[in-house]
Amino acid sequence: MNQVLILTKNILAEQEIQQKLQALNYEVYCSAKVLESCVRGSDSSELFNHFQFIILSETICESEVMEIIQLIGDHSIRIIRKVEEKVTEMDHQYLEEEVLHAIISNEDSVDELRECLYALKKNQESKGHTYETKKYVQLSDKVSLIKPNVSQNNTASPEDNYQFLEVLHHLSQTETKILFILVQAGNKVVTREAICHLIWNEDVNKSHLASLSSTITRIKTKFEQTNLTHKAIQTLWGKGYRINPELLDRIRKNEMLNTVVSNG
Repeated sequence: MNQVLILTKNILAEQEIQQKLQALNYEVYCSAKVLESCVRGSDSSELFNHFQFIILSETICESEVMEIIQLIGDHSIRIIRKVEEKVTEMDHQYLEEEVLHAIISNEDSVDELRECLYALKKNQESKGHTYETKKYVQLSDKVSLIKPNVSQNNTASPEDNYQFLEVLHHLSQTETKILFILVQAGNKVVTREAICHLIWNEDVNKSHLASLSSTITRIKTKFEQTNLTHKAIQTLWGKGYRINPELLDRIRKNEMLNTVVSNG
């Protein structure tokens, strides 16, 4: 039996979703106390080991969602955000950047929840061995969005590489330097402060951080003309930035792209 942990500020608000999950034979644990512990920063690592899915209620604000996600850390648990009826722009961004794995609502039917959870479970088991071009998959007319299984496309065509080369040639010197820093870091997250220090070689201030944010946005925008599945740079709130694994793989495998980034 699969175990689901629902974190909420009001357990009465979760009765409907709890009943639907139990109808699907999921063992559901709903708690406001665990949420309080997470927000206070208490170590709940041992508890998370007992669940395959964690649902973050719509009663939890965005800043608290990020605190909880950071506590979950490297656990293999699937993180699901529950919303009232509309998905916020921030939740869309979390989904795209793999901070969340799915978004659901009370309006989703038992059938839709079944398919959503099954898809998440299969994605976890397959460990990213399929390739999709969608940023997310919508399973219902209400909400039910899931993060698709994504892996690198190993058969890049010359046209694809030319497309990326064009973008790289249109990056400014600072933009290229940031991209180079992230490529060097590989799959690791680089803090905003570390990037600022490497670019300006002086004590980091608010002006540097603001400039960095604007530059990252410009880089993302320029790469939107390519066929990248997700944003060129992933923003991990409260942690820093990480290069899109697909873009990293492409640059590392193509000598011309690698040269442009390294010499930029």
